[in-house]
Amino acid sequence: FKNLRNLIKNNKIILTFVALFILFVSYLLLPTFYNQIELSEKLRSELLKKLNLNFKFSKKLNYNIIPKPHFTISDTEINYKKEDLSNIEKLKVYISSNNLFSLENIEIKNIELENANFHLNDKNFNFFLELLNNNFENQTFKIKDSNIFFKNLDDEVLFISKIYKLK
Repeated sequence: FKNLRNLIKNNKIILTFVALFILFVSYLLLPTFYNQIELSEKLRSELLKKLNLNFKFSKKLNYNIIPKPHFTISDTEINYKKEDLSNIEKLKVYISSNNLFSLENIEIKNIELENANFHLNDKNFNFFLELLNNNFENQTFKIKDSNIFFKNLDDEVLFISKIYKLK
């Protein structure tokens, strides 16, 4: 206990831990300083390359570090063969925290769609088949609290299917 008291009295250890904590948090906050336009283009191209999905971001990207570093984009659409297939209320793109110093080195780990509405018909039904055939090697793709609207060619809803949690 005497040694412990001496260590506490000596503020070097406490200051070292505080400095390391500040450096770690600063490292995690680096993506907040990226250019929004370049970042959205980079994320769009990575999502197209990895998932073969063409996302259309309509609003600003928000960066959060809790629970894991990720970008949250609201009001997003998925285009499939030049047609709007889905309206997504919240898209979360989780990124790897291994190398955050450069925008070019950002690696997408997981994708999560929340409150999405998928509009399927005979023309774009292959979307889900292609999505299920994708190879999700190092990432997961989740859909939460979403709806699938099956429509006929006259754009009338035939039936609705609810997705509570799909991984």
